[in-house]
Amino acid sequence: MRNILMVLAVVLLVSGCAGMLEKQEPVCSGTALIAGQETTVQIYGVRKVGSQTQYKGGDPFGWRWVSKTNFIRTTCDK
Repeated sequence: MRNILMVLAVVLLVSGCAGMLEKQEPVCSGTALIAGQETTVQIYGVRKVGSQTQYKGGDPFGWRWVSKTNFIRTTCDK
């Protein structure tokens, strides 16, 4: 009986977290100059911090918030 309750608890815990791992779609894209090469980067979020605009850049930025100045052009300002 105890094993059944333990299994049910684990199933409920896992099913409750199922929506947290959703695939995030990019909101726009940009071109960054990295090591002298133009690289296309998917952008997953845009935010303002004070007077600075930041983008949540995918690879090669590691899905971190970086300054708009890291990009030479973007499609975010439509």
